[in-house]
Amino acid sequence: MPKIPLDIAIEDGQRCLKSLPVIVLGSGASIPFGLPSMSNLARRLMKSSPKGTLGQSEEQIWKDFTDSLEAGNNLENALDGVQMSEDLSNHVVEQTWRHVGAADATTFEDVMRNKELPPLSQLYRHLFDTTHRTLSVVTTNYDRLAEYAADLGEFCHYTGFTYGYFRRRQSNPRISFRQGSEHARTVEIWKVHGCLDWFRGDDEQIVAFTATRAIPEGFRPAIVTPGLGKYKEAHREPFRSVINGADNALTSAKAYLCIGSGFNDEHIQPKLMERWKSGKALLVILTKELSKKAKCMLTNAGGREFLALEESSNGTRMWSHQIPDGAILQGVNLWCLSNFLDRMT
Repeated sequence: MPKIPLDIAIEDGQRCLKSLPVIVLGSGASIPFGLPSMSNLARRLMKSSPKGTLGQSEEQIWKDFTDSLEAGNNLENALDGVQMSEDLSNHVVEQTWRHVGAADATTFEDVMRNKELPPLSQLYRHLFDTTHRTLSVVTTNYDRLAEYAADLGEFCHYTGFTYGYFRRRQSNPRISFRQGSEHARTVEIWKVHGCLDWFRGDDEQIVAFTATRAIPEGFRPAIVTPGLGKYKEAHREPFRSVINGADNALTSAKAYLCIGSGFNDEHIQPKLMERWKSGKALLVILTKELSKKAKCMLTNAGGREFLALEESSNGTRMWSHQIPDGAILQGVNLWCLSNFLDRMT
């Protein structure tokens, strides 16, 4: 007798959680908390005006960029299509930081008032209900939701910097936390495109200021925005060390739990895909809508193990290596992390 699709989804989801997956957070994981989407950020940039007096060539570059957005191109493609000057790039970075930072501050206040743990905290707690002392999160998001979730779950977190309010970059020896005689349960958060906390000073040194709500004088945000410049920035510290930490986590994982990820980032996807295609890891995807790239990837899975769940008007649309053509889970919002955990635990 063939298995019921919902039973297959629950079986694969439970197997993923038991394997202590690397958690991969995309922008779709933050949007439900009020953080801006890429399209929202694009609209912000279209309405903004770079500071100072621009030369004729810079004015044309900015016009080409905004015209591309108005023509319907997404933000990454629009930024890839122009070669911005340093001043224009700094404007994009600053506007991005301010827009995401304002939403992050509102989210922090909302989470603080809410008496219920956010789903990500619940996920951490479930995964730590074992002998494991460390979890790995890999994300392209700038916001601090992964850190807030760790704090609310009563766990330590490590992002590659020392602890406290004025933080310095830390690589070797790594910081570790202890609780009595044992290592404290710690969420290692590898933010491959930077964080709202990170800033580069006039001396080019990177520091982190915990939960700052404004750009400090004499500093500029250390975040990597879409566009041609992100590949150059990724070779500088702290991004090189952070990407190395993310690579180490991804290449040793037995499972991946990807939440709101479009699989479009070249800093995460190659290592994940390499291990998954080798048959050494189970891939589970929760998202409101699977990206074209993700669908193409799963269509060519070649028998590798996966479970993908996206929103459907009737509940959840699922695909798996056992049901490659997909099935509808009627009345079940399994693609949503909170509902997913309710079913799996």
